[in-house]
Amino acid sequence: MVKTLANALADDHSTVLSDEGIELLDTVWDDLRVNAYSTKLGGSKDPDFAKILDNGSGSQGVFAYLFDDSTEEEVYFAVQIPHCYKFGTDLKPHVHWTPVANGGAGEKVSWGLEYSIQEIGATFPNTMIIYGDTSVPDETLVADRHYLTELTTIDGSAIDSVSAMLICRLFRDAGGTGGTDSYGDDVALLEFDLHFEIDSMGSKDEYTK
Repeated sequence: MVKTLANALADDHSTVLSDEGIELLDTVWDDLRVNAYSTKLGGSKDPDFAKILDNGSGSQGVFAYLFDDSTEEEVYFAVQIPHCYKFGTDLKPHVHWTPVANGGAGEKVSWGLEYSIQEIGATFPNTMIIYGDTSVPDETLVADRHYLTELTTIDGSAIDSVSAMLICRLFRDAGGTGGTDSYGDDVALLEFDLHFEIDSMGSKDEYTK
């Protein structure tokens, strides 16, 4: 016997059918992704765009934005929170990056995010700035290794409608204003992400959930 979607969902104790649509009884996590190549430069504190890897035999290679160790450099972007987001839950921002050379023992890279977040129909507040300088893995930096750095959690308790927006500036905290930045070479930005909790497949209506 072929199951209908409703029957299949009824047999799966992780979901429930309600007046609100298909809901998850246990929330799950996903990434809200910002590809580094889709960011915008401001014209005054721009990172270089240069080759970071090739095939070792003279290929054109692959390029990335390189952030300086002594000068604050930045990129800009805006993102919309998906309809599947669980209202009121926190957002967990993090940066994917790689160093261009081996580091010394105890050296760190600090990243910063300046942002403002607001729902449709409300006025954006003044920006906030958050930082992070602990890499995963937390080790002596290895050239071309993929690292992740978590930034301070963004409070989502006031988000109770769909399609809230974040307006953002991501930068290397080269001066160590909000963390320790002691690595003496460039780092390449791979991607910026926000982990967020999901409690549904989306919103039942186009602008309400």
